[in-house]
Amino acid sequence: MTEQLYRLVFRGDLVPGITPEQARANLQENFRIQPMSIERLFAGKLVVLKTNLDRSSAERYLAIFERSGFCCRIEPLPAPDLRSAPAEPPAAPARAATTPHQDWLFLELPKLVAAGVLNAPTAERIRAHYGAQEPVRKAPLALIICATLGSLLVGMGIILLFAHNWHELSRPVRTALSFAPLLLGQALAGWAIARRPDSRAWQEGSAAFLLVAVGASIALVGQTYHISGDLPRFVLTWMLLGLPLVYLMRAASVTGLFWIGITAWAVINRFENAPANLYWLLVLLPAPFFAQLWRQGTRRLARAWLLWLLSLCLACALGFTMPRSSTALVTSVYALLFSLYYLADRLWMGSARSIWGRPQRLLGCGGIVVLGLAFSFRQLWGELALRVGLERFHLLLGLNPLTVLLLGNLALVGTLLWKRRSLCGLGFGLAGCVILVCQLAAPLLPPSAPAWLFSLYLLLLAIASLRAGFREGLLSKVNGGLGILSLLIVARFFDSRLPFTLKGAAFIGIGIGFLLTNLLIKRKEAVACR
Repeated sequence: MTEQLYRLVFRGDLVPGITPEQARANLQENFRIQPMSIERLFAGKLVVLKTNLDRSSAERYLAIFERSGFCCRIEPLPAPDLRSAPAEPPAAPARAATTPHQDWLFLELPKLVAAGVLNAPTAERIRAHYGAQEPVRKAPLALIICATLGSLLVGMGIILLFAHNWHELSRPVRTALSFAPLLLGQALAGWAIARRPDSRAWQEGSAAFLLVAVGASIALVGQTYHISGDLPRFVLTWMLLGLPLVYLMRAASVTGLFWIGITAWAVINRFENAPANLYWLLVLLPAPFFAQLWRQGTRRLARAWLLWLLSLCLACALGFTMPRSSTALVTSVYALLFSLYYLADRLWMGSARSIWGRPQRLLGCGGIVVLGLAFSFRQLWGELALRVGLERFHLLLGLNPLTVLLLGNLALVGTLLWKRRSLCGLGFGLAGCVILVCQLAAPLLPPSAPAWLFSLYLLLLAIASLRAGFREGLLSKVNGGLGILSLLIVARFFDSRLPFTLKGAAFIGIGIGFLLTNLLIKRKEAVACR
């Protein structure tokens, strides 16, 4: 007699008091499921979450899903007819090349067998149903980094060797040596494309070396024949000539170097009083490659650091590409940019990703907190450094970074409301508009009023982060809220005349709060796992 098996089903009902956004976040936190897979659970149809479970395993999974906010049900599976069933079920025909989701499944099967969720024959039938896993040649991250850095160092070393005796060489020799790095880089890139098309290390390393060789050849030829030019034109020409490598060799390293190069071009142009508005068109040139990389769902580390580079480059270039007439509102412009980062993360980034793979959230929240702390000092408002006045409102009526960022913020907030996303944590997303309104209305308010408003605003952000962290059981949000509260107390330490005893007691209280909240949440996670 065979053991009765069960399945766990979900029909779309949630535990009372749990919003769909909270349920999605809890499920991603507990099971590391991709957002696209979670959306299928809310399609209004019966979904089988787990099957072929014994009674104890079914009850264990039921408890986990209920803690996540899902009302599930255990249903018995009909017993198989052993008299008519074949001794060995025929395997399904092998399917085509595996997808990233199938690769994840093949990695999870041994863990499920070891945990007793599946038996070995069932795991083998699942593996046969999806076809044999194709061996994927993945270069270790350290190998790719070493290949890229090594190529850059070799290229710069060759330039230094040429420069040592450069003036003692004849012009034909210097011309030949000027093209030598370029020819060597092209040969390496061609060999990598022809013989190592699947090697990320060779593709990234040879592309980075060729990019350095292009710049070296331009500089050496220009010096040899005394071709006049300036630094901004050299950097721009260098980056545009290296751009095809992004698409030819699918090189993330060249994409990052391109963004760094054009950001440096914008900074140099500002110091030379030259316009740099072309930057916003140049930064979009590698966008199709980055979008394709994102849609494919592969090379997660490359996507993460490219996202970090792009976010930092945009923040750096924004201040250098603003028109000089808008410099009085530069703080509002950066506040709108940080709010836009946060809103974009809320809208497009799934909470299953690591927090370090979400630069928009980190930079957005961090930037808003830093600006809010700066605005909470009364001296800045008292000296009229942040008081702009409504007469600057005409800056919102033209095509400039301030107007574009404000419209982007409003569009993303409207999209979040239209999609009925949770409004929890939206205080960071509205911070840019709040700062802009305060700067424009500051002349109408008492001198110390804006500073107290921003202190209160930061306090509300800290309380909201603490509340969300406790409700969702996320240490990152709890520590973030405590961090904002600590920074606010430190700011008031220098800005107020309270006794040192009260300030010391406040620091001690915050420190104890850090320790106790982390301990409580860790115990809560341990109880949930049991």
